[in-house]
Amino acid sequence: MKPSRTVPAAQLLKSWSEGHINATVHLRDAIRELSDFADWQQTYSVDEVGQDFLDRYGWFELVGPEGHFRSDEVRAFIAYWGERLYYPWHLHEAEELYFILAGEALFEAEGAPPVTLKAGEACLHKANQPHQMTTGDSPVLALVLWRGAGLSGVPRMGVS
Repeated sequence: MKPSRTVPAAQLLKSWSEGHINATVHLRDAIRELSDFADWQQTYSVDEVGQDFLDRYGWFELVGPEGHFRSDEVRAFIAYWGERLYYPWHLHEAEELYFILAGEALFEAEGAPPVTLKAGEACLHKANQPHQMTTGDSPVLALVLWRGAGLSGVPRMGVS
């Protein structure tokens, strides 16, 4: 078993107790309680997103090439973004579904109207569809699913 890693966002998540709905509160609490055991990661560099973003962002893989459950056909992540963060335009080959577990954020995608998602809501980004996200006064905790080609790829930043 490989050792787990942590990121500053994991501590922020552990202390955050708002933003949920009844349907997601138990899952949100389980993630908070287990966050010390997760292999937290960050995809980006300081040059791409800035230090403040990295201090308040992180994810860990549940299912996928490096996840607890191994798969080359799908990836499932738990991801956290702190309040008032701008996640810049990016795209990736894999199709992506965000399911919001707690908090809310504005999601924008090329060819689709902007939408503010709250806990219990979801949005789908098509393969290679540029998209961005901006959190408001609340952090966001999400289950993120990838499927299709490009599962091992990383997002390409700065596209719109």
